[in-house]
Amino acid sequence: MTNSSCLVGPVVCARLRALARRSEGRSAPNIEYKGIVLDPASHQVTFNDEKIELSQKEFEILSFLMSNIGKVVSRSRLEESLYSWDSDVESNTVEVHIHYLRKKLDPALIRTVRGVGYIIDNEDE
Repeated sequence: MTNSSCLVGPVVCARLRALARRSEGRSAPNIEYKGIVLDPASHQVTFNDEKIELSQKEFEILSFLMSNIGKVVSRSRLEESLYSWDSDVESNTVEVHIHYLRKKLDPALIRTVRGVGYIIDNEDE
């Protein structure tokens, strides 16, 4: 099913795709980009066919960024997705997790957009 074949709207199309994945036994599709395969169902990441151990927060940040390839994601948006409202978040927590992701994966994968946030550049651009 493609987006162009669904005339009833993107929300209904997304819901139908999710139902189809569940019927196949997968709750979410793998996200693949530049040798990285992120499997949301098993919380596993491989890079060039080698399993990479990530903390829960590193996995969540990578998943969020890979779901928004080509879009700048602000640090505050990442913090909102990682922590509950009543959590105390240190000022550099996201930066530390980004640092570890760069060390474990490709240092050039996640680019800092100064004063704005982080981006995984779209290789087509």
